[in-house]
Formats: sequence, C-alpha cells, structure tokens
Amino acid sequence: MKYLVVGLSIGLPILLSHGFVQPENHVNTQIARSAHLRMSDTKPEGAMTTRDENSLPQPDMSAFSSGFKTVFKEQRCQLCEPSYGELPSDLKGTYYRCGPSMFTAGSIMPPKASIVQPKVQPVPDGQDMDRMVLHPFDADGALLAVTVNSIGEVIARFRYVRTNAFDNERRKGLRLYKAMDSTRELGKCDLFTPNFKHHLEPGLNKKRKNISNTRAVYWGKKLITLWEGGLPYKLDELALSTEGRSQLGGILKEVHPFSGSAVFDSRKNKMIFYSNRQDRGASELIIYEFNSKFRLEDKIEVELPGFALLSDFAATEKYCIFVQPPVSANGMQFLLSKAPGKTLQLEDGPSTLHLISRDSSKGIISVDIPFTGVSDADLQFINAFEDEDGNIVFDAIRMDSRTLDSKPPRYPWATSLQDFSSNTAKRDLVRYTVSKGSGVSKKVLTDRQCYFGVINPAGSCQQHQFIYVAVGAMGKEVAPPQGIGKFDTRTGDMLTWMPESYEFCGEPMFAPSTNDDATAEDDGYILTVLYNGKICESELIVLSAKDLSLQTRIPLGFAAPHGLHGCFSEGDDFRSDEIDRRAKLADKMESRGNMWNEVKSDFSGLGLRLDDWEDYFGDIL
Repeated sequence: MKYLVVGLSIGLPILLSHGFVQPENHVNTQIARSAHLRMSDTKPEGAMTTRDENSLPQPDMSAFSSGFKTVFKEQRCQLCEPSYGELPSDLKGTYYRCGPSMFTAGSIMPPKASIVQPKVQPVPDGQDMDRMVLHPFDADGALLAVTVNSIGEVIARFRYVRTNAFDNERRKGLRLYKAMDSTRELGKCDLFTPNFKHHLEPGLNKKRKNISNTRAVYWGKKLITLWEGGLPYKLDELALSTEGRSQLGGILKEVHPFSGSAVFDSRKNKMIFYSNRQDRGASELIIYEFNSKFRLEDKIEVELPGFALLSDFAATEKYCIFVQPPVSANGMQFLLSKAPGKTLQLEDGPSTLHLISRDSSKGIISVDIPFTGVSDADLQFINAFEDEDGNIVFDAIRMDSRTLDSKPPRYPWATSLQDFSSNTAKRDLVRYTVSKGSGVSKKVLTDRQCYFGVINPAGSCQQHQFIYVAVGAMGKEVAPPQGIGKFDTRTGDMLTWMPESYEFCGEPMFAPSTNDDATAEDDGYILTVLYNGKICESELIVLSAKDLSLQTRIPLGFAAPHGLHGCFSEGDDFRSDEIDRRAKLADKMESRGNMWNEVKSDFSGLGLRLDDWEDYFGDIL
C-alpha cells in the first residue's frame, strides 16, 4: 500500500491511502480510502511524497504498556484548558468512562480517621508481585468523568469505585481475592476482554470479586458501574463517590449477577440490561427494560440450554439478541473448584443466535450461526436493527482467539509488539444478517484491527450508516488501539485519525451537537481519552464526527489507565464549584463513615445500605 502525503494550508499533512482492495467477502470490492492526521509532522506546505505502509512508525509498546499503571492519587476536581484548538461551542455534557485501574491491591490508603489501617504502605506496581493482579482485566475499577459545561469549563475527576472487595483489600494492604489466578495462569486470555471474566461460584463469596470495572451508565439521573459477575454499584454523578451496591430499587437480589453491558433504545427511550444465572444444565436469562426515570417497565425471563457464556447483547425494536458459543463443562471441576479455566472449554463449532422477543408472549427463536473457522464467541455488539425486508442485521467486533498464547501475559504487560499480538485476539468488524428462511449470513466489513465500536446513540436499535472504532496503526495486523476510525457501512470506506506512535486512544464516544439544525447522523463530535506514554499523561481528544478533523486536545493533568466502556450524557450542566463542593463533602463523609462503619462492609462511605431512598422513592422525593 502506498501513501500520498499532502500538505494542508495549516501545515499539517494528511496521508491518503490508495489501492487497498478489500477481500471479496467484504461489504464491497471498491477501493477503500483512509486519511491519517499526524500532529507533529512539519513537512512544508504543499510537499508531496509517497511512502510505503511498512515505513509508517510502529506503535511504541513501552509507551503503551505504561498505560497499565495504578493511579495512586485520585482527582477531585481538575479544571482543564485546551493545549490545541478551541472547545466547540455546541459541545456540552459529561463523558463517563470506566476501566481497570488498581493493578496493585491496597494502593489507596483508608482515611486517616479510619479505625483500621493497613500494616503495609502502598507500593509501586511490580515491587510486590503478591499484591498484583495476574491479568489487567482483574484490576479494581475506577471512573473517569470529564464535564464540558455551558460556561466553557472543562472539569475532570477520577475516583475508584469503593466496592466491598476494594475496601477490604484497602484496609489490609493485601491482595485477598485470588480465585481467578488459576484461570489466568492457563493463558489464552485476551488482554482487554478475556472470555472468562469471573469465577463460577455463585452469590456473594470471596472467590467472585466484584471489580465493577467494565462499563459506566448514566440513566435516569443515576450513575452506575457494571461488571457482569455481580450487582452494579451506584455513584454520585458529580463527585464520583460510591453510594454502594445497588439492587435497582429491590429488583435484583444480592446473589444475582448483573450484565456488564447495556443497550439504549432510542425510539422507546429505554435502557435495557440483563442478568445471566449460569449452570451446567441450563442458564436463567432475565432481561430488564427501564424507562427514562429508571423505573422497571418490562421483565422477560427465558431459559437457555447448557452453560450460557454471554458477555454482550444487542436489541432491535422487537428483539433482544444474544450469541451463545458452544461450551463443554467438566462436571467434577464444576462441583469442586468452579474455576472457569479448569471447568469450561470453548469448543469449535457453530454458536447459537437467540432472538428473544421483547413481547414476552412471543417467546424465543434460536438458530445456529455457520462456523467458518473463527468462533463467534464474545462478540462486542455495536448496533442492531430490522431492515425494510424484515431481516435482522447487527454489526459486531469479532475476536479470533486462535492465535492467543497458552502462556499468560506477565507484568509489565505487552512491552513488545510480539508480546501484545500473542496475548490479544485478532479483531474484525463483521455484519451478521438473519434472513427469513435462509438463516444467518456474515460479511467482514473491514479486517483492520479495531476495538470499541460505537454509533450515534440517537440511532440505537435503528438502521445506522456510520460506525466509530478505535483502530491499530498496522492495518489488519494485531496492534494496540491507537487511532480513531469512521466506517461507512454504505460505501465500505474508512476514514482514520492517527496520533503519534507513543499516543493511544481508547473507546470513541459520540457526543451530539447541541445546535438546533444538527439532524444528520454524524452531526456531532467523537470524544476519546488519549494516553501519552511518553510523558505518562492523558488528554481528552475532540474530533469532528463528520471528517475526524481534530477540534481540540485537552490535557487532564493526570494519567488515566487504558479504560473500557463509557457513555456521554448531554442533559446536565455541572459547574466546577458545585463539583468541588460535592467532592469535598464526599471525602468528609467517607472519613466519618470509616470511623463507625468498619464492620458492615455492605454500607457505603455515605452510610447508606444497598439502595438509597431515591431508588425506592425517587418519584415522590
């Protein structure tokens, strides 16, 4: 592949690729186009050269691996200023992002007023391996929030989720929950999203540590963090202080696991979640639909055959969509250890697509997805819809785990491209179509390595044209998420924005324009948190959703580790003084709470039980 470097009037080059012909099973066979913007290139205006794809700089893996670093100091309320460009006047709201962040247990000391203090102090990552997680995904979760308000303030904050397990390890200064280590030692664990995310021992126990690190959802003026093995945690949307485990107003039982995923139905203005109670013979799947006040409107219960290994789902106007891969279970290990790596085995073969009607009276349709050599296990769903012919279509990022190393990744994780590629699955963007009478077909939309697919949420559960993804810098070769791509499902074209070799973007998030005339699908902005491994700091990057042109870069003043999934809320207009007051109050209440709340760990730092009053009486308070 050749690149044409063209100097722009602002002195920043754009690299246009020509001649990339997609394989015949892709969405079309026309030439795909990419544009790469590198911020530090200083070629003179109008300079033109050609450059082979292989001459482009490889990602700086030392810089990337430094993004798996424990945050030892939380951020209460950080006012930020752009270092490049200007903040768009039609961008307002808060971006929340969740992710693994404490890789060494007990790295945040309890408040000084706490009766119980650890006998050992926090240590840097790598100094005490007994306190370190074996896999990055098993680290305690933290929440990053960046607010852009109506007076032009950009306010960042970062705080750990005070799960019960987090508090227990914090008081001891030790890593207490190690039940997943036997699974991680077996290898074959994707660096970002391993197939096995939690221990199989059900209920509340020391083997299943709720790390609450997978996804942030802000809905009905409630902020929760999700992890698929346990209850969600509720947090304050300004201070990010933890209010405790939430049973969502008594809907969930303490022993029920909850999904690490959620789907927004833009037509019905509902948020959909699920709970999956797994067992060898059959699994109980419960789907919950909440209205805009976070009140339960619909609940559907179905039984799936065998052990249902589910991590994500999608929804259309009529159906919820799940893909269940073929799994065999070792009966003896299931009875004795319940360690997923020893108990479960993903098998080659067709996965089962379950179409569960959102009308509980109509039941479930199950059909096999043809197996073509690559498993359809652990799909990351992007969106689903029903087309004009009545077909059900969904796009997803598919992982090919066949090349994963049987040796577990070791800290510091992925310091070389070889280490990264042997511990990270090859990913493709794939379109699945369920046709009446002809089963399931699939097409690879692009085989470029991509992560974290999203669309404009205003079109969720409806037909979409554009998909935004994080992309690697080496085409279809396995490389870490670094730039941002915009894929056009109608033309097959992909536009990409790439930063420097030592900079790495996370999940893209669509933020709609607040202008009244913003009606097009791509009227808005793409937000992403960029980690600069050269100086170990993070920035908020704002790109135009139309052409991925850089609008502004905003240093956050601290380093946020590589994250997972989040959301953007455009409804509230938080001010810095309000956030700062709430954060100080949260710190004060946590300090006081620790003086009397050392024993009952199912109380939050604010002295609240699993659900606060608002969960039960929010409509009348």
